[in-house]
Amino acid sequence: MKIRLLQFLSSAGVLVAMACSVPVGTAQESAKPPVPTGNVTFSLWGIASQPWQIMIDDFQKTYPNLKVKWTKYSTDEMKQAVRVASAAGKMSDTWFNWGGSLAAPYDEGGHALEMTPQLMAQYGVDKNIVPAAMELARNKGKLYGIPVWVRPMTIFYKKSLFDKVGLTAPKTFDELEKVCETLKSKGIIPVACGGKFSWMTMRTTDFFVEHFAGPAMHDKLFSLEASYSSPEVIKAFSKLKEWVTKDYFNDGFISLDPAQALPLLQQDKAAMIFQGPWIEDQNIIASHEDPNNYVPIIAPSDQKPVRVSGFQEQLQFWAKAKPDQQKAALLFASFVTTPEVAKRHIADFGAPSAVVGVLPPENRPITTTMANWLQGEVQLYLPTDQALPQELVNAFFQAQDSLVLGTLTPEAACAQIQKAVDQYKAQHK
Repeated sequence: MKIRLLQFLSSAGVLVAMACSVPVGTAQESAKPPVPTGNVTFSLWGIASQPWQIMIDDFQKTYPNLKVKWTKYSTDEMKQAVRVASAAGKMSDTWFNWGGSLAAPYDEGGHALEMTPQLMAQYGVDKNIVPAAMELARNKGKLYGIPVWVRPMTIFYKKSLFDKVGLTAPKTFDELEKVCETLKSKGIIPVACGGKFSWMTMRTTDFFVEHFAGPAMHDKLFSLEASYSSPEVIKAFSKLKEWVTKDYFNDGFISLDPAQALPLLQQDKAAMIFQGPWIEDQNIIASHEDPNNYVPIIAPSDQKPVRVSGFQEQLQFWAKAKPDQQKAALLFASFVTTPEVAKRHIADFGAPSAVVGVLPPENRPITTTMANWLQGEVQLYLPTDQALPQELVNAFFQAQDSLVLGTLTPEAACAQIQKAVDQYKAQHK
């Protein structure tokens, strides 16, 4: 799957224009989604830390005959559950998912319901969802879910720790490395990382590739048109190895659960982390901390166009679900993404929202900052675990982690990834 990133990025500014020009009720009034009669219970698979219960309560109050059975998973349990369910031919009526290659097997395998133009009009998707989010969610021009959030990912720093040691936010790659050096000399972990499952380490690796290879080549790597054995990628992997050698990450990070990385900042043991806007509600405010103390910066890749990693998050629907369950699940997603409802719950349900006209509240500085980025010059590139086919993601993770553990050199790690790419291309001619 090759995402048309430039088209997405040019449409990201639609967030502002639509927020100003579209009345909240317009989209809702144009769509007339069917409501199942009788008592209907449908299943939702979602991540435990996500605030689905807020929407479930409102939905069930609005439709008393409809009940949501929410099964909660961790991030990696979620991926595994959907993978196993698809193989068994018994999916949840609706499930949370990302996009790119994480959704492609279900889109292309007939498991996820295609959102046809008729369904999009019926459930208000064509009017309620920002085009930028729809573009990120599409697979070969088709939509197989309803986007709920748009999630930039970047470097956060803890302001109180930076102030304590006299540091300011780095604006260039060189400044970032000097910050890491200073923090290390003060006995503070520069970057907290939970390397178990590989994807949190990947965020740093992707950032290094963006810096050394640049946006154009980075996109060509994702579309398998450039070589992972190129000097630019080897430099990126060499930089990852250098940061590991210099102890810029927490000791033993390769086996640390990602959920245990942010607490290192909360305990003043680490100063920076690669994360997304969800930590504002799910971790910082939930811990009764001031979100102004955790500041996102545009990861300084020193490249143009200015980009950070990012993705959309959606609800998908089982194509073979019973009719009433499928209608109820679609109605739930339509309800969640109705501007009036999304705006009512924006403070608790999280942002940046994929819904037209719904901007973060003023007391959410992290999501407000990131939403403003998307409205300005900041563009997005998909993380590797969504941009590459999953077979190649596994090869990337294995090579990356082997580099961290010292069993592969940067050159050998890159060669191992490229070998997997060559084999994949030979098998998919």
